[in-house]
Amino acid sequence: PMAVYNSSSEVPMFLGITLNNIMVSFNCFAMGILTSFGTGYMLFSNGVMLGAFQTFFYQHGLLWDSMLAIWLHGTLEIWAIIVAGAAGLALGNGWLFPGTYSRLESFKRGAKRGLKIVVGTVPVFIMAGFIEGFLTRHTQLPDMLRLGLILTSLTFILFYYIYLPNRKRHGITKA
Repeated sequence: PMAVYNSSSEVPMFLGITLNNIMVSFNCFAMGILTSFGTGYMLFSNGVMLGAFQTFFYQHGLLWDSMLAIWLHGTLEIWAIIVAGAAGLALGNGWLFPGTYSRLESFKRGAKRGLKIVVGTVPVFIMAGFIEGFLTRHTQLPDMLRLGLILTSLTFILFYYIYLPNRKRHGITKA
């Protein structure tokens, strides 16, 4: 089943996958205009699809191989889609929960906040697309190397989406 990554050459696969993922993330954000339910639906349906793939591979004795292949690029890709979903929820929540602002002002603030978030996913999708287009196809790579790349990607995600924003929020600017 992992042979699908050999169905196209590296550069077209990298470009196609990257652009598709960026479109999915911006759609996930834009669906927040439907009072967050559109974003919730997109996140749910993508989660079900991912779960169905993993279940299928498990049922055919390919769970470990599929996890190493999927999460090699998916660690970055899936997290970035989740973050884009958070941006969509920020957009929708601005509309739903205006607080002391007018609904329009709250929506504008939510849109601005969400747009900053979703634009920040683009470099992550570029990295994920590169990994998927150029590395995921090489299923013969040693498992420990692939696992190391997955853990490196996870470390980057934690740094980029948790550590850096917390430093900024708490006013920490020096190392």
